[in-house]
Amino acid sequence: MNGAGWNGTDDQMRQRPLLPTLALLALITSLAAPATAQINPNAQTGNAGGDNDDDPLRAPSAVPGLNGYSRGLQLGASISTRYEDNLLRQAVKDDGVRVRPLVTGGYGLGLGRGGLFVQGNYGRDIIYGNTRVAASERLMVGGGLDFNLSRCTGEVGGSWRRGLSFLSDVSQFGGFSVESATAGFAAQCRLGGALSVNGSVLRSDSTVSQNIAGPTTSAFNQQRWSYSAGIGFGNPTLGQFNLGGSISDSTMPGRQVLTPEGFMEDGLDQRSVRLGYSRRFGSKINVSAGVSYLDTQPSTTVNVIFVDGVPQLVDRPGFKGAGYDAAIDVAFSPRLNLGFTAGRNTSANGVVGAQFVISTFWAAQIDYRLGSRYTLSTGVNLRNSQFRGAFVSQLDQFRRQSDDFTRIFAQFGGRLGQRLRFSVDVAHNRRRANPAVLNFNSTGVGLSLGYQLGRN
Repeated sequence: MNGAGWNGTDDQMRQRPLLPTLALLALITSLAAPATAQINPNAQTGNAGGDNDDDPLRAPSAVPGLNGYSRGLQLGASISTRYEDNLLRQAVKDDGVRVRPLVTGGYGLGLGRGGLFVQGNYGRDIIYGNTRVAASERLMVGGGLDFNLSRCTGEVGGSWRRGLSFLSDVSQFGGFSVESATAGFAAQCRLGGALSVNGSVLRSDSTVSQNIAGPTTSAFNQQRWSYSAGIGFGNPTLGQFNLGGSISDSTMPGRQVLTPEGFMEDGLDQRSVRLGYSRRFGSKINVSAGVSYLDTQPSTTVNVIFVDGVPQLVDRPGFKGAGYDAAIDVAFSPRLNLGFTAGRNTSANGVVGAQFVISTFWAAQIDYRLGSRYTLSTGVNLRNSQFRGAFVSQLDQFRRQSDDFTRIFAQFGGRLGQRLRFSVDVAHNRRRANPAVLNFNSTGVGLSLGYQLGRN
């Protein structure tokens, strides 16, 4: 069960090409591209419904922003209402209510051993009781092609989206908007019974702007090319081994670096190599794990940077070291399931005042089915972040060093009839940061209702 409780269906998941973990490596959303994000994609862990816009810890699709091919017409409508006692997630609490109505649509057309699809949504973020965040539209359009040939499966597609962004890393939670465009390709080809190769290419552009009145900034705009390739070997008895690597090159056109040759755009180069293993043990246990070598370096080590036209002296170290990822799913019974996720990676985070972040995290979630219609979930998500190349800007006015973020949540959700889905959740978030001015505590309660037409 995902965090929202009704964002996808088992039938839809079965209709998507099944890409290996490594093919998902470069295909993370446009705002954050971990150098090792190869987490078992069979489940998601650690998100409460509507609590934030953080990416799932386990990547759910091949090309970011797309749900993949599903035959026929799908129409849906939903509304999420959430009260937060600290809506902006700052040191001084300021509560508010966020209402998010949304309509969604999609159409999939089968073409031989593949299918074309288009998807879109339109909604709004409406804020009550808090004048520091303005209401905003929420838009997405996208489409692509899924294919399943004799030896190869894959997806090619792209999407464009715009709207408020509610991310846990941001000090002014919800105080900015993001416009992003992504396009990508991912494929896996089997060579014989046990050997496979895979690869992916992703292009993403994002523009960040303030949602409230004030000075503008282009410091967080980002453009990225990402590539991955790998080889897999295994079978159901032995398990699956994967060896692969990734390259991700990012530029930040809104930040200028003063070099001896003149001004140049800031940038970040990420490289990684990973050895992974995954295996299902009977019908109850599914395990995925990997170890990685990470090499993340600024495009230039010159430390005079112009942000919003103001020069800053910024320490710009790189990082070379080990990373890891692990995911375990245990079905104790047909009703009780446990999911555990852990990892260490680096990411070029486009929404905080740092060139990149070294993150260590773990999350656990327990799901208990109540009859055939309802599920009760509870979980915890812990993350330590070390910020490298920290700077100040109009959006992030303090130089971050490190922080520890904790989320605890409980959720009850399920079906009311064949078409209606609902979820009720409560979540508590806490950050302890250096500098301490970024500390916050926030507790929220949410209710989500969704109605779906088309294939379920």
